[in-house]
Amino acid sequence: MGVKVIFVDDSQVVLNSLKAVSSEIEKSGLAKFSFFVKSEEVYDKLEKEELEYDLLFVDINMPKVSGYDLAKLAKSKEKYRFKPILAITTEHTKESKIKGKESGIDGWFVKSIEMGSLQDNIIKTIKKLSHG
Repeated sequence: MGVKVIFVDDSQVVLNSLKAVSSEIEKSGLAKFSFFVKSEEVYDKLEKEELEYDLLFVDINMPKVSGYDLAKLAKSKEKYRFKPILAITTEHTKESKIKGKESGIDGWFVKSIEMGSLQDNIIKTIKKLSHG
């Protein structure tokens, strides 16, 4: 089945782009993707430990629940403590990255990233997860 990957972003436009990038990866069998536009829904599922993933991508700036909040909650749960969380965000200041690291975010992609490059990076990350 491959690696379970979740994307959380409050922008449907961004999620649609991520779906396009992910479709080729999913067809290859490397990973299965899920997409959430409501961060509070993901927060509730993390709180109840009902979310199944190997890799979580979060936007930082979302209404109600930020990517920082999602990361903090996930890293506080035994079930998710060692699962990687990557940010895909417009935030790129040193301060935001420090806050991200303190919240449990393991890596950072700035949204202006070219989609082909993003796809390559997702594939590399998935391959690392599936082999180690």
